[in-house]
Amino acid sequence: MKQLSISFIFILFSFCVAANEQEIRNSLKNILPDGAQIESIKKTAIEGLYEVYYGDLEPIYVNKDGSFFIYGDIYKINTNSITNITDQSINKNREAILNGLPEDEFISFKSTKEEFSVIVFTDVDCGYCRKLHKEIDEYNQLGISIKYAAYPRSGLGTQAFSKMVSAWCSDDPKDSLTKLKNDKKVSSSFCEEQPVSKHYVIGQKLGITGTPALFSADGRLFPGYVEPEELLKRLKS
Repeated sequence: MKQLSISFIFILFSFCVAANEQEIRNSLKNILPDGAQIESIKKTAIEGLYEVYYGDLEPIYVNKDGSFFIYGDIYKINTNSITNITDQSINKNREAILNGLPEDEFISFKSTKEEFSVIVFTDVDCGYCRKLHKEIDEYNQLGISIKYAAYPRSGLGTQAFSKMVSAWCSDDPKDSLTKLKNDKKVSSSFCEEQPVSKHYVIGQKLGITGTPALFSADGRLFPGYVEPEELLKRLKS
């Protein structure tokens, strides 16, 4: 009898959650941008408040019948500090997206004593991307592996895009990327499996607005150039 009661409560709870989700969907369809699709609706730690993702990295927060919503950060008050719950949620989403990228799509400069691995969205014509690349040995010596993803800031089909496709499709991608960042020419090439277009779209999804854009393994974004020692401190924090 006790087992039956627990099962009944679980079914009733599931029904209530589904009913709340449907109310939220019905309400939000009137305010979301054209073409936006609700990807997920999850309960938050706050009673009666749901986290809704609709194609953007940052969620909106909606009450259970969808009559109110909040766009912004939610903070949890701890004993001696506060935690940005929204940032944590965004980082988890970034982490999931980045984990979906196959290792063989990166141009990687691995540390022989790897402690951290960082995905860097780069552009071969970007000044600070070039500065970071000139210090690649310093990052590696500190135990930081650099895995490059492509992000031609000028967009798809541009000169920068073509250069980066040539690097990713070359017989020696590391050498070609290094040459391009040193303003040297490489042979033009194209391959069907080039990931540059894909990386660019993913970069936009991740909210990249400039290069270099550095991402830690847990989804944290460090925008812009970060010198080696400083990056190590941030990764350890």
